[in-house]
Amino acid sequence: MAPSLLLTKMPMTPLRVMGMVVGVAVICLFFSAFRVPSKSLKLGTSLDQPPAAAAAAAAAALHVKRDTSGRTMADPSFWHTFDFQSESIPPAVVDAASKVTVITNNINIMGANTFYREAKPPAEVEPSGEVVLLLHGAAFKSAKWVELNTINLLAGMGHRVIAVDLPGFGNSGRQELGAELRRTWLQSFLIALNLPPCVVVSPSFSGVFSLPMLVLQPHEFDGFVPIAVDATDEIPVHRLQAIRVPTLIIYGEKDTGLGHLSRDDLSNIPTSQAVELPGARHPAYLDQTNIFHTLLYNFIKQVHAHRAVV
Repeated sequence: MAPSLLLTKMPMTPLRVMGMVVGVAVICLFFSAFRVPSKSLKLGTSLDQPPAAAAAAAAAALHVKRDTSGRTMADPSFWHTFDFQSESIPPAVVDAASKVTVITNNINIMGANTFYREAKPPAEVEPSGEVVLLLHGAAFKSAKWVELNTINLLAGMGHRVIAVDLPGFGNSGRQELGAELRRTWLQSFLIALNLPPCVVVSPSFSGVFSLPMLVLQPHEFDGFVPIAVDATDEIPVHRLQAIRVPTLIIYGEKDTGLGHLSRDDLSNIPTSQAVELPGARHPAYLDQTNIFHTLLYNFIKQVHAHRAVV
């Protein structure tokens, strides 16, 4: 007799009914397993998206992840208390710095020529994956970082280093930029060079470019090193208190004006620490260059170490 007929002859007790229901559910789950969305769906894309849209969605997902990791690594108690002079720059770094080649280039940013210098680690140094962006004050240009050997040392540490002439300075074309356009200019520069989140070193006047981006787009920063930066008093305290970017505030002992003002304002960032350079004036890194380089070495090393373990 056919199995289907046998089933109709069997008494349908509650237990058998329940067994049949469970069996049907298992079969449905088995077939539905073959219809699980691909990994691309988990990144917020769909199978029928064009490649460009899928890539954009994936990039957005990574961007969110990057921002989350930055917030995770930013432990206020650590950044407040760590001794950023605890380790001297190794002789091997100094030796590697002598083998670094600094190249120059130009790029069009917002319709004007922008000049920048770039250095990468020499062949024998393993790249760290960190990018350091060096800005400059109103009395200087990117060449100052070459004179001080800052670019070479940072590249000798394994970092990719970019030093830019800000609009109207050095070899860059002049542009009339208001407060909002300064942030947009810096963002455009980062995008044009396809730079990942950077450790941004920002002395004095350059704060009018870096601070608006720090407040509005903190995910673009791996770390922030302000040196007596301008315009800190224009940022509401509650905006500073919301920032979780590791921040090393540097100022000169003799810079009782802007140095102390920026120190007091930026100390509202929970993940910050202020370090005074003894006997130094406003451009403190000129008077205490060795201490300045030691601070950069230890700070970027810790930024990288904490980001790497997240």
